[in-house]
Amino acid sequence: MRPETRRSGLVVRELPDEVVVYDLEQHRAHCLNRTAALVFKNADGTRTRADLVRLLGPGATDAVVALALEELQAAGLLVPSPESQPRGEGMSRRELARRVGLAAAIVLPAVITMVAPTPAEASASCTNNCAGRPVGTLCSSFGANPCTDTCTCSSGGCCSDGGGA
Repeated sequence: MRPETRRSGLVVRELPDEVVVYDLEQHRAHCLNRTAALVFKNADGTRTRADLVRLLGPGATDAVVALALEELQAAGLLVPSPESQPRGEGMSRRELARRVGLAAAIVLPAVITMVAPTPAEASASCTNNCAGRPVGTLCSSFGANPCTDTCTCSSGGCCSDGGGA
């Protein structure tokens, strides 16, 4: 098996200790730790899992690479192939941590996924009614339901505590 990560529809930003990958199609942000990032960057369709183990260096095993690939696949960051479909035979993170030991657990891959709002959802955060909204919620005094009740729109366009300022 020569795993390959997706390259299209992704925005990749490398940070000092991690890589953040934003999936433009799924509107999801994925934070990859060092191990998962190395697998992500080097799984180019030409390298085998054994090659990836060697690239990860000391403490890495085939099980570590398999877990990284499984997490990348679950996040939708691998190019789909019949060989890369989950078979459920991988080791859990907990089992793998027990096997490699606490000292080597630092090599365990981690892919943390967050759902990001679409641009339309993000722009819909403004309210026309401040009732029950926390102070600072973006609002507009224009429209069918001007801000009333417990808070009002300030001149800055945010729900205030009723002072209107």
